Amino acid sequence: MLIDTHSHLHFKKYDEDREAVHERMAEFDIKTITVGTAINTSRDGVAYADEHPDTWAAVGYHPDHVTSDFEDEDEIGASKEPYDIKELENIAKSSKRVIAIGEIGLDYHYFTQEGTMKPGLTIEQAKKEQQKVFLEQAALASKLNKTLIVHARDSVDDMMRITAELRRTDPNLRIVIHGFTETWQTAQTYLDLGCYLGIGGIVTFKPRKTTAPEDTLESIVKKMPLDRLLLETDAPWLAPVPVRGSRNEPAYVRHIAEHVARAKGMEYEEICKVTTKNSQEAFACEF
Repeated sequence: MLIDTHSHLHFKKYDEDREAVHERMAEFDIKTITVGTAINTSRDGVAYADEHPDTWAAVGYHPDHVTSDFEDEDEIGASKEPYDIKELENIAKSSKRVIAIGEIGLDYHYFTQEGTMKPGLTIEQAKKEQQKVFLEQAALASKLNKTLIVHARDSVDDMMRITAELRRTDPNLRIVIHGFTETWQTAQTYLDLGCYLGIGGIVTFKPRKTTAPEDTLESIVKKMPLDRLLLETDAPWLAPVPVRGSRNEPAYVRHIAEHVARAKGMEYEEICKVTTKNSQEAFACEF
């Protein structure tokens, strides 16, 4: 068995062939967590997990939606239901299939681009607003004893500072750094704080020429403790080699597992066993 710890399987990109997607998951004995990004997509994700035995749900409000009204084709209606921590709590409590709060966090990537922030917000105000919402949702995870799925982009210093604060506040909080692609130094900081690192399809890509050898994702995977390693697809995005460029799906997590096994000098079956155990512990779920 393999656990894809981060997908968006309830999004519209699977509307035409959902049955086939789940058949491929069954063929390779793969389970997944489908992750919400707003009020509407969180509610829909829980309903989806309730209907599919191979799927669990995470509930959360993505930082991009905190400071922007942008919606892609999978999130139509997100801006009509603004952030509401009480509603997120209600959704999280609505089903036993909810095992995490996420994806939540900080994303400063678009702040310098015109039209990507709500009118009247300065960059500093936007950062503070994202941090406030992140901390409120992290507190909800602690309150409900749910795992925290953390999204962090172009916000390393603030995220490491806040993660350390969360660890001091709740030493038992289970924290997953989703889609980790930072440096080895950053990885060490998160690992020292007891976080799990979610490794996705990017590990199968050729690293940029400007990346230091010790900071390539494959190098980090080789060095990181095996018991902190999780696998994820972030489907429908970031499909791994050998299917790079196609729509991603949970069944493709096996390609990530194969690559990680080679990097670690392990057998594929062993990586499946270890990362499944890690997933069970990280999400307090037997899958």
